[in-house]
Amino acid sequence: MELKFDPKDPKYEYIQDLKALDKALEELEKCRAIGVDVEATGLDAFNDILLTVQIGSPEKSYIIDVRDIDLKSCPRYKELLENPKVIKILQNGKFDYKYLKYQTGADITNIYDTMLAEGVLTAGLGSGYFSLEDMAMRYCDVQLNKSVRKQFENVANIKTKRFNKEQLVYAALDTLVLFPILDEQLLKLKKENLVNIAKLEFAATKVVAEMEYRGIRIDVEKWRGIIEDLKKKRDVHATNFYDTIRDFYQSNRIDLFGAKVPPININSQVQIMDLFNNRLHLGIPSTGDAILAMVQHPVAAMLRDYRKYEKLISAFGESLLEKVNKKTGRLHPEFNQMGAATGRFSCENPNLQQIPRISEEVPFRQCFIPAPGFKLVTADYSSMEMRILADLSGDEKFIKALKDGLDVHSYTASLMFGLEFSKDFKNKYPDKRQAAKTINFGLVYGMGPRSLAAQIGVTPEEGKEYMDRYFQLYPSIRSFLNKMAKDAVRNGWSQTPAGRKRWYKLPDPDDPDYKKKIGSIERQAKNHPIQGTNADATKYALVFLHDRVKKEGVEGGLTHTVHDEIVMEIRNDQAEDWSKIQCEEMCRAAELFLKKVPVAADVFIGDVWEH
Repeated sequence: MELKFDPKDPKYEYIQDLKALDKALEELEKCRAIGVDVEATGLDAFNDILLTVQIGSPEKSYIIDVRDIDLKSCPRYKELLENPKVIKILQNGKFDYKYLKYQTGADITNIYDTMLAEGVLTAGLGSGYFSLEDMAMRYCDVQLNKSVRKQFENVANIKTKRFNKEQLVYAALDTLVLFPILDEQLLKLKKENLVNIAKLEFAATKVVAEMEYRGIRIDVEKWRGIIEDLKKKRDVHATNFYDTIRDFYQSNRIDLFGAKVPPININSQVQIMDLFNNRLHLGIPSTGDAILAMVQHPVAAMLRDYRKYEKLISAFGESLLEKVNKKTGRLHPEFNQMGAATGRFSCENPNLQQIPRISEEVPFRQCFIPAPGFKLVTADYSSMEMRILADLSGDEKFIKALKDGLDVHSYTASLMFGLEFSKDFKNKYPDKRQAAKTINFGLVYGMGPRSLAAQIGVTPEEGKEYMDRYFQLYPSIRSFLNKMAKDAVRNGWSQTPAGRKRWYKLPDPDDPDYKKKIGSIERQAKNHPIQGTNADATKYALVFLHDRVKKEGVEGGLTHTVHDEIVMEIRNDQAEDWSKIQCEEMCRAAELFLKKVPVAADVFIGDVWEH
C-alpha cells in the first residue's frame, strides 16, 4: 500500500496559539474526512487531564496543545467536529468522544470507528478489541511505538512540561494511520456486504458514549446494607458446614477466646478435595458447582449454599462501589459493542449484566436510582428471542401462538404433553411448562437432548423423546435450525437478516476432534441469527431513542442496557409520556426485521431500576 505520509518522518504541526489553530482549521475544513485522536494523563474523562487533541488529514496531523488553548472558546473547532458532512475517523471512538465532549465541549458527529469496523469484519475470529498498533502493522506495515503513550500519562509538570519530538511523532501517526486503515476496511466491508452493519455500529458509538458519559446513580448505603445481610447468611452456612464436618477431624482447636477453630479452610480447594474424597469417600473429580449439584450429600449442599453467598459478596461488594466516580458520584460502566461474536454488548467496570434480577434476598437493582426530580424508565422486549425464532423459522403454529398473545411455553407444553391449555396452565403444570421453556430457550443456544435432560432432571432417553415431540409440533423450527447449521459449515459464516456476519474457523477433516468442533460451530450458527437479530434491534433502538430525546426536547437520556433491556433517566413530569415513546421506538427497531409476528415491549416507571 502506498502511504500519503512518511512513517519515519510524518508531517505534523504542533499548535500552541489561536492564530495557528485558526490556520489549521482552515485547511482541515477542506477535508471530507479527518482523523481524530486525543492524548491524556489517564482513561477517566472526568478526572484525568486532556493534554492534546490531534486532528489530521491524510498527509498531515495538527497537534493542538489544550493546555495552551481553551477549545471551548473556539467555535470554529466545535463546528468542524460537529459538522455532519465531515467523516471523523477514530479508533475506539467512544473513549475520545467522552474527552472531547467533557473537556472541549464538542459533540462529535459522523463517526467512523476503525476498531468497530474491524470487529464487524472479524466477528467470531477475534477478541472484539483490536489495537491501533496491530491494525497499523497489518494494513500499513507501520510500527507504532505504543510505549510512548506512557510518557503522556506520566507528565510531571502538567502545565509547563513541553512534549518531545518522539511524543509528537507518536501523536501525529495516531491520526495519519487511520486513513489507510479506513481505505482497506471499506474494501472489505463492501465485499462482504457489511457496510450497513458497520454504519449501525458507528451510529451506536455516539449513543453508547453518551450512555457511558451519563452513567447512573447508586444508593451506596442501601447497597452496603444488602452486602452485610449476605455476609450474615454466608457466615451461617459456613458455621453449619464446619459443625457438620468437625467429627471427620480429630483436632478440635480452641482460639484465645474459647471458640472452636474451623478444622479446614472452606475456601481451600486442596482441603475441600481432601474432605470429599479422603474423609467422605465420595470420589468426585472436582468441587465445581455442576459436580456438587449431582452429589447427594448434605455437606455438598452446604458448601454450595456458602459459595452462593460468597460469590455474590465478592462480585458485588465494595469492589463495585469503588467504581463510583468521585467527581460525578455515579457509576460509568463501559459497554463493548462487539462484546460477543453475535454483536451483543458486554459490560465492565462494573458489569451491570451480572446484577441479578430483583429478589427478596438480593435486591441489588433497587439500589440503582435516578437523580432527584427524575424517574427511571425501564423497558425490555417481551419474549424477544422466541419472537425472532418464530419469525425466522416461519413456523405457523409458533407464529399463531404469539399472534394470539399466548404464553408460548405453556402452549408448547400443552401440545407436547397432551394437556388442555388454559390461562392458569403455568400454575397447574409448572414442571411441564419448565420443560417446554427449557427446550424453547435451549434451542436458541443449540442445546441437544443430553443437555436438556441434565437441565430438567430426566434421563438422556427422555430428553431425546421430549426434543422429538417438540420438533414434531414445530417442524419448521427444526428445518430452520438445521439449515443454519449446515450453511455455516458450508460457507464458514452465519448471518442475521440485517446482514451481520459471524465467521467460524473450520477444522481440518483429519483433526481428531473434527466432529466435536463441527458440532460446536453448528450450535453457534443456530444461535447467531437469533441473538444477533436481538442485538441488531437493540442497537437500532438505542439510536432511535437517542435521536427522539433530542427531537422531543425531553430532559434525560440513556443510562444503560442489558441484553434486550433499555433503561433511561427522564424528568418526572415527562416520564409517563416518554414511556410510551420508549416502547414505540423499541418496537419500531425490532419491526425492521420481524415481519410475521407482533413485537412487544414491557415498560416500568419508577424510582429504582426495575420493580
